[in-house]
Amino acid sequence: MEFLTTSEAAEYLRLGERKLYELVTSGAIPCSKVTGKWLFPRHELDLWVLSGLARPNGMLAAEPPPIVGGSQDDLLEWSLRESGSGLASLNEGTMRGVDRLLRGEVIATAIHFHGEALS
Repeated sequence: MEFLTTSEAAEYLRLGERKLYELVTSGAIPCSKVTGKWLFPRHELDLWVLSGLARPNGMLAAEPPPIVGGSQDDLLEWSLRESGSGLASLNEGTMRGVDRLLRGEVIATAIHFHGEALS
C-alpha cells in the first residue's frame, strides 16, 4: 500500500494543503496520523474520489475493482496471494466491507459475525 504525505496528497488531488487539512479536521477524507504526521493511502484517496462520482442517468457503473474487502482473515490472505488471482485485499472489518460491497467498491467481502451479532 502506498502512502502519500500531506503535500503529495494535496498535489495528487489538486487541492491546496489548507483545504486538505480542512478535510482531515472534519473527518471527510481517509487518512492516518503516524508520529505526528498525516499519511494518506493513495488507493483510499482513489476510492474517496470515486465515491463522489456523479453519473448521468442511464450510465452504467464500472465493474468493481479486483479487491476483497471486509474482515482480516489469514487463510484468505494466503489464498489470494498463492492463487495468483491478482485480487487485493482491504481489511477494514465486516461492516465496512459490507458497506463497500453494497456501493460496488469491492468485488467481494470477508465477513466474520460473532454470536452476539446474530441474535
